[in-house]
Amino acid sequence: MRALKIFTIILAIILFGCQPVQLPNDTQEPDMENTDPGENNPEGEEPGDNEEPQESYYVKVAQSFSDWSGDYIITYTSGSSVLVLSSYSDTKGYGVEIGSKVTSQGIHSNDGDQYKAVVEKSGNGYTINVSGIGYIGLESAKNSVNMTTTTPSSDAYRWTFSYKDGGSVWITNLGRSNYRLQWNASANIFRCYTGSQKELTIYRRGISTGSTTGDGNSGNASGGNNDEGNSDSGDNGGDTGGDNGENDGDIPTPVPGQSGKYGWYELPVINYSQSGSYMIDNNDQNLYYAHHICAGGEKGPGGKTARNYTVCFSAKHHVPVWVAAPRHKMYQSGASRTDAYAKDPSIPSDIQYNSKSTGGGCNKGHMLGSAERLSSSATNKQVFYYTNIAPQYTNTFNTGGGGWNTLEDWVDGQVCSDTLYVVIGAYFEKYTDRRGYTDSPATISYGGRSDVSRPTMFYYILMRTKKGSSGKALKDCTASEIKCAAFVRSHKTPKGVSVSEKDLMSVSDLEKITGFTYFPNVPQAPKSSYNASDWGL
Repeated sequence: MRALKIFTIILAIILFGCQPVQLPNDTQEPDMENTDPGENNPEGEEPGDNEEPQESYYVKVAQSFSDWSGDYIITYTSGSSVLVLSSYSDTKGYGVEIGSKVTSQGIHSNDGDQYKAVVEKSGNGYTINVSGIGYIGLESAKNSVNMTTTTPSSDAYRWTFSYKDGGSVWITNLGRSNYRLQWNASANIFRCYTGSQKELTIYRRGISTGSTTGDGNSGNASGGNNDEGNSDSGDNGGDTGGDNGENDGDIPTPVPGQSGKYGWYELPVINYSQSGSYMIDNNDQNLYYAHHICAGGEKGPGGKTARNYTVCFSAKHHVPVWVAAPRHKMYQSGASRTDAYAKDPSIPSDIQYNSKSTGGGCNKGHMLGSAERLSSSATNKQVFYYTNIAPQYTNTFNTGGGGWNTLEDWVDGQVCSDTLYVVIGAYFEKYTDRRGYTDSPATISYGGRSDVSRPTMFYYILMRTKKGSSGKALKDCTASEIKCAAFVRSHKTPKGVSVSEKDLMSVSDLEKITGFTYFPNVPQAPKSSYNASDWGL
C-alpha cells in the first residue's frame, strides 16, 4: 500500500538492537497460547480442540476422475527420481528433479505450488496452465509442445486425461488426438509424441492423509469430497502440540467447514465447499477463499508454522473483497521488499489480474502491506499475489499523506505484543462516508483486464486487548478487556485527512453493509459498540 519503511526498520535495529525474527527460539507464532508473555511473543489463540491437523499435499494420481479440474504437478517418475515440468523454451519443456521432496504423504504444497499446472474445463477438454510457463498445447502434428500466455480457445490447447494401469496418466491433445505429452529420456525434455517415449505420472493437490488412492473422504487424489471440520475423532490422540490447544499453523484448526467454526481470531465466517483444490462460497459462487501460511517457514515453539493471511477474492469484481491477518512485530523485520507481483496459486488464475499494469486512475494498493510481512523473502512474496492487490486512486488515496496511507500509518501504531487482528476490506456499491465523501461504482481497465471493479470504499477492522501487553489470549479475555471497531473511508477521501472519530463504525454496523460476519471465534468481542477514547480518538 505504501512505500517500504526501510529507514524505520534500520533505525530500529540500530537504536534498539532489534534482530530479524529467529523462529522458533525467540518468538511465538500468533496462533499459539502465550505461555511466556512478553514483547517478543504474539498472543496465542486457537480455541481448544483435538482434531488431527491436516496439510495440503500433491498426491500421486492412482485412479480416473469424472472431472479432472484441479491443481496438479506433471512429472516423469522413475523409482526415486521425480522430474517435474518446470520451464519451457523453443517447443520443449524442461524438468527439474524434486524426488527428495516426495514423502509418504506426497509432495507438500510448499514444495509443489511453484510447479503447479492448473487444469480447467474448456470445450470438450481441459486447458493446462503451468506456473512459470503458461498454457501448453500442440499447434502442429509433430514432436513438439507449444505455449501461450493468453487464454486459449482452440483444441490445439485443450487436452484429455486418461488414467492407465500401472500409474501413468495419458495427457492427450484434443486437436491432434494421436499425440500425447511424454518424457523423452534421451533428450531430457517434455514434448508431445505418438507414444514412443516415457509415460507421465501426475500429482493432484488436496488435503492429504498419505493415501495415494483414497477412500472418498480424505480430500486427496481420490477426488472424493472432503467434509472438512466435521471429524468425530474427539480424543483421537492427534498431535495438538500440548495441553493448551496449540495446533499446526499450516491450516486453520479445526479446518473451516460448513459451520464456520475455526480457530483463527481474525477470520470472518466462511461457508464454503471444496471444488477440486479451490474453496468456493456456498452462497455466492463468485467468492473464492485461500489460506496462506508463511512460505518462509517461520515457526514458533514446537515447530508450528506461522500463518500469513486469508483472502476472500471476487470472480465478479476481480478484486479482493477482504484479507484477514494477524499483525505483530515478529513479521516486520528480517528481509526486504520483493516486488514479486504474481498470480495467487490457490485462486483460479483466470479470475485474477493478468499483469501488474494499472489503470482507471489507480495504482496497486496492497490490502495487507509489504512492510507488514518482512520476516522472510518468501513470506513477503505472498503479499504480492494479485489477490492481495486492489486498485486505489493514485493521486489522493494510495500515496504519501493520502486517504488510505494516513489510515494505514495510524493502524501501524496499534500493533501490540498481544497481537492485533485485522480484516482489510473493499466495498463496491455507491458509498458516502461520515465526512460526506461519496464514490460511485465503476468498471476500469486494470491489471491487463477490462472488467475490474474499482472499489468505492475501503475499511480496516481492528481487534486486540485494550492493554496490548496483557499476555492473555483473546479467548481468555472478557468483553471489557477487548476493543474492536471498524475504520471506514470512502475511496474519495483526499489527502491530509487525519484519523478521527468520524472514521469509526461499530463492527455490527459494518456487517449490515457488507453482509459478512466478523470475528465469530471471539463471541464476547464487543462488536455492537465502540469507544473512540479506547483508540485515543
